[in-house]
Amino acid sequence: MGGPSFDEFAGAGAIFRNKDILSPTFVPETLLFREEETRGLMGALAPVLRNQKAKNVFIYGKTGTGKTATTRSVLKKLDEQKNERIKTVYLNCRIYDTRYKVLQKCISDFQPDFAKTGHSFVVLYDKFLDWVQDGLGDGVKGKRVVFVLDEVDVVGDLDSLIYTLSRANDDLKEGSVSLIGISNKVDLKQKLEARSRSSLCEDEMVFKPYDAMQLQGILKQRAKQAFNDGVVSESAINLSAAIAAGENGDARYALALLLRAGELAEKRASKKVSDKEVEDSRRAVDEDKAFDIISTLPEHQQLLLYTLATMGNVSYKKLVEENGEQLYFSG
Repeated sequence: MGGPSFDEFAGAGAIFRNKDILSPTFVPETLLFREEETRGLMGALAPVLRNQKAKNVFIYGKTGTGKTATTRSVLKKLDEQKNERIKTVYLNCRIYDTRYKVLQKCISDFQPDFAKTGHSFVVLYDKFLDWVQDGLGDGVKGKRVVFVLDEVDVVGDLDSLIYTLSRANDDLKEGSVSLIGISNKVDLKQKLEARSRSSLCEDEMVFKPYDAMQLQGILKQRAKQAFNDGVVSESAINLSAAIAAGENGDARYALALLLRAGELAEKRASKKVSDKEVEDSRRAVDEDKAFDIISTLPEHQQLLLYTLATMGNVSYKKLVEENGEQLYFSG
């Protein structure tokens, strides 16, 4: 068969060793510059190892400050304890965005034979409580369940979810339910109703943005595993870090820059990733970032952006959200 063959694409590339290392979802064995936050979160969850309820924790910080990576790293360490009584549930709330979906997902993960649809919330809730209270055949009843709700602020019925999970402990005879909420909105707690706030009794952690030197360290750590030896120049790493430091210390942005720069070098059949590839990849990464931000806005805000963009003869420099985060630049 003539034409292009996958054989030319399947071989080891000259640039990448494993580009997945640059993914924002990848959690390295050693998480740099977040030891204090890691220890704080481990301390909050440690009571479950003594068969006690863990603390509720709310984690705040801008995008790319290591909130999710740190939390997932701590969950991994907790799971490595091999304690059958401890159950961790990680949920991305952009997918599981209602109280019903959260409980449904939890039950279906641990009890696959339970039908996923057709049940009222009351039935789900009672089933969930029964599962938490059940023993493991060792004479001791009750599980220690830790929910991690990433991007919790996008949940439609957030008050109901927070109240249900935090107050479930009052309905449990054995076991416990704890909550870790992750959000980039520092004022999230103030938006909750008083009954939800009072039922939480939570600890709070704020993740500060990375500085340029920290971003350099993170990129060097990832680049060593993601790229073949000698491919990425030190100046390209430093430039990526400097650009990202100017974008509120966003490590995800820095990793995306380096990933796109590597892909660009591949397309150019280059054997090096230099400053030029980083500079050229910046525009594409900015466009991706703008798309991601706009695509997650409520529909009425997207319509407003579309209307402004198609009005013609209207000059504007930037649009901002209520919390002051930049959304979009225009000439």
